[in-house]
Amino acid sequence: MKKLIMCDLDNTLLPLITQDKFVEIWFRDVARKFLEHGLDPSKALHAMNDGCRAMLLNKGEKLNIEVFYDIVCEHSGYKRADIEPVLDDYYSSTFVNVRQIARENPHAVTIARLMREKAEHAVIATMPLFPIEACDMRMSWVGLRADMFDLVTTCDYSRYSKPSTEYFAQIMESFGAKPEETLMIGNDVREDMQPCEKLGIETFLVTDYMLTHDLDYDRFRRGSYEDLTGFLNSI
Repeated sequence: MKKLIMCDLDNTLLPLITQDKFVEIWFRDVARKFLEHGLDPSKALHAMNDGCRAMLLNKGEKLNIEVFYDIVCEHSGYKRADIEPVLDDYYSSTFVNVRQIARENPHAVTIARLMREKAEHAVIATMPLFPIEACDMRMSWVGLRADMFDLVTTCDYSRYSKPSTEYFAQIMESFGAKPEETLMIGNDVREDMQPCEKLGIETFLVTDYMLTHDLDYDRFRRGSYEDLTGFLNSI
C-alpha cells in the first residue's frame, strides 16, 4: 500500500481530442465574456496569456493564482476586480463548451476507486492553472468528483507547475509522503514521468493518449488503462 497516489487528469483520466483545441475553445469563449462585460477582449486575452505563462514559470514565492492576477493586471491595465468576475462568469456558464472535445473513459471511476483503496491519500495532480470549479467540471465528464480525492491541484493551491519537481514535492509535503511511498500516474513523459523520476517517485505511464515529446520512455513502467488497473490491483 502506498502513502500517496497522484494521477494526472487531462489525457490520463480525461481523454481530450487535442490539447490545442482545448486552449482554442477556452480563449475564444473567454474573449466573448470579456466583450459581454465591456472589457477589451484583445487587451485582456494577451494579458491572460502572459499570466498563464507566469504560472507555468512560478518559482514558489506566491500562489499561482496570485502570480496570474499580478501579471494580468500589470499587462492589461485592468484591476483584479475587473477581471475576476469575468472569469467567474465564464467558468460557471461557458467552460462547459470544452466538453465537446472530451472523450469517454469507462476506466476513470475504477482507477479512482483503486487509488483510494491502495493509498492513504489520493490526489488529482493536474496542471494547476485552473480554479476548482473548472477541475470539478472536467472530472465530471468521466464520472468523477473533486470530493472523491484528498486534493485537486488548482491555481489556488499550487506555487509551481509541471514539469517542476517542486510541484510534485509540494504535494508530497502536504501529506507527509516520501518519494518511495508515492506513485504518480500520467500520460506525459516530460511533465509527469521525468520530474517524478528525478525525485525517486514510482511512476506508471498510461499509453492510451500518451505524449512523448519525442523523449525516450522505454525505462518507464507503462501500459493501457487495463494494464494500469491490473497494476493497481497488485499493489
